[in-house]
Amino acid sequence: MKQINLKTTARTELGGNTAKRYRKSGQVPAVIYGESGVKHLLVDAKELAAALKQVAGKAVLIEMAFSDGTESRYAMLKDVERNPVSDVPTHVDFIEVVRGKPMIATLPLHFLNEEEAFGVKNENGIVEIHEYEVRVKCRPRDLPERIEIDLKDLKVGDGVHLRDVVPPQGVEFITGADTLLVTCNEIKAEEEAVPADAEAAAADAADAAKSAASAEDSKKK
Repeated sequence: MKQINLKTTARTELGGNTAKRYRKSGQVPAVIYGESGVKHLLVDAKELAAALKQVAGKAVLIEMAFSDGTESRYAMLKDVERNPVSDVPTHVDFIEVVRGKPMIATLPLHFLNEEEAFGVKNENGIVEIHEYEVRVKCRPRDLPERIEIDLKDLKVGDGVHLRDVVPPQGVEFITGADTLLVTCNEIKAEEEAVPADAEAAAADAADAAKSAASAEDSKKK
């Protein structure tokens, strides 16, 4: 699995005003939670941006180094708060991963050959994805970056449940086996709608015909 390194410094002052000051100086407040306790940290904004690019769409172990001399910890990204306007990270949460012990993680699903699926190419079908991630249990060394599912043989009317997916060695799925991940559905042609103007014209013609018929009956009487 992929692993990256991230340097941090200790955050000695807490509070909203100090957080703003840190951000202005190019540092992003962060926290790591876990078995070893809670540490309040600061991460260089540029280094954090580079790390987030590597983590995007994958499960990645992060070895976090601390400026206070304490032993580094492995961690995974838990949450990133962002500025609603600029989308710049304003706070980051990490969850500790203990070496040698089983861990719980959320892995992204990566679907292969979506456009090459049998139902798409031969049966006028379309692939519909229902789940984009699954929960797993494994040791850190066995953690894959993602779970890949090949859709090449998927036909119209078929679906893939989690029970149909073979987990990587050392990985146990926690998400329910009956969870529906993806289906291939037939694209149904929409009935050609009658334009509103045409409907109105037809109604007017019918009314006119009725009026003419009534007038003719009156003359005969």
